[in-house]
Amino acid sequence: MVKDGNKIPDLSVERVREQLADERDPKAIKRLTAAREYLAGLSPGGIEEKYGWPRQTVYNWLDRFEERDFEDALYDDERSGRPPELSDEQFHQFAETLNQSPEEAGYDVAAWSSILAQQHLISEFDVAHSRRHVQRLMREAEVSWKKPRPEPASADEEDLERYDDELKKKVGRRDEDRLVVTIDQFRKSVGADLRYAWFPIDERPTVKVSASRDGINFLGGLTEDGETLFLECAGSFTKETTVRFLKSLQARFGEKLLVVLDKGSYFTAKKVKEFAEKSKLELLYLPTGMAKLNPTKECWRQLRSALGNQYFGEIDELRSEIRSAMNEINPPGVYQYLCR
Repeated sequence: MVKDGNKIPDLSVERVREQLADERDPKAIKRLTAAREYLAGLSPGGIEEKYGWPRQTVYNWLDRFEERDFEDALYDDERSGRPPELSDEQFHQFAETLNQSPEEAGYDVAAWSSILAQQHLISEFDVAHSRRHVQRLMREAEVSWKKPRPEPASADEEDLERYDDELKKKVGRRDEDRLVVTIDQFRKSVGADLRYAWFPIDERPTVKVSASRDGINFLGGLTEDGETLFLECAGSFTKETTVRFLKSLQARFGEKLLVVLDKGSYFTAKKVKEFAEKSKLELLYLPTGMAKLNPTKECWRQLRSALGNQYFGEIDELRSEIRSAMNEINPPGVYQYLCR
């Protein structure tokens, strides 16, 4: 819900943020937070939805900033005395809360911030601290400021069991003339891929890089007999390029193929499955998050290694080197990957 107009045009976001960083008065923190959200584009109604403060109260706070000096707008006339501190028991409760997900405390966010912790202290204990002091308390509660590590999606047990069953059925009981082929996609951009290598101790190596997004896409196939087929794709990977590649595989290795592939959208598209049903193809999808089961990725690893630390300024130069390096790929055994 975005606001119309601006009730407090003379107040800057920077001044509000500076004051919030050191403010300890509970009411002032609420008023500053409302002002910050309002200046960021949120309407009083939106602030009510986000924080639960009555809309009219938010309007009253904004009116104070509009009608009074900055300091007078923050504090009530009866303000006096030292702000209350957390007791040992309250700090223990605060620390326990921080070491759980904010969702456990009723907040619809995935991780704690100092702003949220500050608001939690006010709402739960009626204790207000400056943002910096809240950050010190958070460190004492044994939580730290860090970036989450990405975790690739992993296969659940049901998906793994489904794969194992299909692998036994489709591979173990297949027709003698049906060939197993694994396929995967590959992209290489112009410029250079920097890779670890051995250099003289006293030398600081440099390799040219490029900001260009130009590159080449390939689909690759690896058969159980160790044969390969690579197809350059014009543009992005799509269901149409997948069907074209499947046709190329059939033309090269025969119509009756068992194709093992991942669950990329261009592989699972309805058009791809319909083509497989109409032809003599069978599809076996790898479990989500189990790319290591695809031996074609070992071909790509060898290819990247061969091209590493080399600068390619033009697409034609890159294409020539890729095709040359493809001839040197040592195909891995298919079943040592597929059987987990």
